[in-house]
Amino acid sequence: MAAAAISLKGASKTFGSDRNRVDALVDIDLDVGQAEFLAVVGASGCGKSTLLRLVAGLLAPTRGEVLIGGRRIDGPDPGIGIVFQTPVLLPWRTVRRNVELQLDIRGISTPSARQHVDELLNLVGLSGFGDRKPYELSGGMQQRVSICRALIHDPSLLLMDEPFGALDALTREQMNLELQRIWMETRKTVLFITHSITEAVMLGDRVVVITPRPGRIMEIVPVRLPRPRDFSALRVPEFHIACDRVRELMNAAGFTE
Repeated sequence: MAAAAISLKGASKTFGSDRNRVDALVDIDLDVGQAEFLAVVGASGCGKSTLLRLVAGLLAPTRGEVLIGGRRIDGPDPGIGIVFQTPVLLPWRTVRRNVELQLDIRGISTPSARQHVDELLNLVGLSGFGDRKPYELSGGMQQRVSICRALIHDPSLLLMDEPFGALDALTREQMNLELQRIWMETRKTVLFITHSITEAVMLGDRVVVITPRPGRIMEIVPVRLPRPRDFSALRVPEFHIACDRVRELMNAAGFTE
């Protein structure tokens, strides 16, 4: 049997000590399958971003372990791509050069890698925008550039930390559909952090509900909806069953969407 794409075994993270001690995450046990789209929901400060940083190797667990593909990680993993809430594009670089930043950092300069930039820009609907500067793009277009940058080195795992949280509602809905399409074409394993119940259920194969700090897994809710999904799914009973269960759990923990 193939190893899980991500495994957390008793993973806990504590910041500070004594009176300044903050238990961010406690005893997280979680397996994410290969090519699975896993959504994680919870209120601000519940440890969602800490969980992502543990998986990324940007933080080390205080207790327990994190494995990627069955291998314990002890630092940033080259097989991971990360998309944050804001695009963090370099304003003096063109769209193409912002995507190529990952290649520059990794010392990759092959013609095929450079050609892959054009393929990714086409994949996210930015063909013809390679020579534009970030200020010439809308917020949604900038976030598409950041997705390309995260995918340019062909990672097996894509980590997304509330990537659409700063977008307006209509652009966010469009980006939800775009991300699903990209995921279905690339079949990457995705760990997607959000505080939106609707977004989590629309995108996820399963939804992990995290308690308020200290963050623990309250329940993992399956989403039994066929793909591809669009917003007509909001009228399907299975969508409401999953949303209602996630909301019930969040209400029980003292917070709502």
